[in-house]
Amino acid sequence: MKKQKLTLTLMSGLSILMMFTACRQAKPSSASTPIPGLAETLAAAQTRAAQQTALAGSATPPATSTPRISPITNTSLTVREDQTTLFVDHKAGIQLVIPADWLAVRVNEDEYYKAFSLDKVLNSQPIKDRLTGFQSLNADFFRLGAIDTRPEHVADEVAPDITVIFAEGDHRDFTKWLQAERSNKKPFKGYKFLGSAYQATTDGTRVLVIEESWNVGPSGTLYYRGVFFSLPSGTVVLDLQVNKEFKDAVLLDFEQVMNSLTPLTP
Repeated sequence: MKKQKLTLTLMSGLSILMMFTACRQAKPSSASTPIPGLAETLAAAQTRAAQQTALAGSATPPATSTPRISPITNTSLTVREDQTTLFVDHKAGIQLVIPADWLAVRVNEDEYYKAFSLDKVLNSQPIKDRLTGFQSLNADFFRLGAIDTRPEHVADEVAPDITVIFAEGDHRDFTKWLQAERSNKKPFKGYKFLGSAYQATTDGTRVLVIEESWNVGPSGTLYYRGVFFSLPSGTVVLDLQVNKEFKDAVLLDFEQVMNSLTPLTP
């Protein structure tokens, strides 16, 4: 049963990989479906992000820190003094910050294997299962996984997670991405497409936001939000999955990650 639930959770990310390899040719919709409450959530997240930026300082690590760039993925990961994590992806050409209380790992890198010895992983089977699931993912696409380690946010054996997905060289516009997502058949019980919207991050970057949900566990509902960034290198997607019961609390962290995503300085 646990293996089936884990597979179900992983398939949301895999559905995006399916979009990377095929674009539906159906006529695109002329307008997106508004997401209720998204503007309010974004405003609250922007306020929180501004407050944390003032406390934490620059988004770059201290001058004394020399992050190790992985020769395999061309990325680096730095845990800062405030326990937030700076992720830099030189292949995608971006950097972003993962909030404290989230365990950030790259597929099959040192921090991934060390994570299994942490008490917050050993004491939570859902976190351990989600972490184990990362190992089978393709690091060319799945650049980073971050798991919410707060026990109070785990329900129906689902630990909230954020995944950074990169489609190198894929420059489809948002209309085609939305059409592909709407056309892609999801094998999830109780699946619903909740809506989509075009938003702007705090620095003015235009993004596509998609919301979906499906059944999980005996009676729970899993909530999904995907944020699409169009970059010179391709398309980056921030992928959030969380039990719907804790959606509002976790979305504040997710919006903070979204607003922290910036291009690398040439």
